[in-house]
Amino acid sequence: GYEGRSELPDNLKALFRPVTMVAPDLDMICEIMLMSEGFNAARLLARKMTVLYKLAKEQLSKQFHYDFGLRAIKSVLVMAGSLKREAGDLPEEQVLMRALRDMNMPKFVYEDVPLFRGLLNDLFPGLDVPRVVHK
Repeated sequence: GYEGRSELPDNLKALFRPVTMVAPDLDMICEIMLMSEGFNAARLLARKMTVLYKLAKEQLSKQFHYDFGLRAIKSVLVMAGSLKREAGDLPEEQVLMRALRDMNMPKFVYEDVPLFRGLLNDLFPGLDVPRVVHK
């Protein structure tokens, strides 16, 4: 169980029903959110995004502030939708790659930056998305 928590007494346990929990289907959640943001290639892009987060979680260093869970995924998807509405002329892959890069790169320690860039290049081969300079 959890640190510092004690077991419930048997007379209280009898009042509760057991509940089964399952991990969320990140592919489906990403696909639906991308569709709701107006992406046509939602299934392919959702798969790429979930693979990127899975690989990043496995391969990057373990840092307390790294978050590759549903909350981080949702933030990236909302940003991608916003970018798509702003720059409707950009291909969808570029929009998602830019959102993934811009939302994740600032939180990485120096050693993890080339690893994450490599993962992005593997999943989005040949894509070079220029940075937007804000004045």
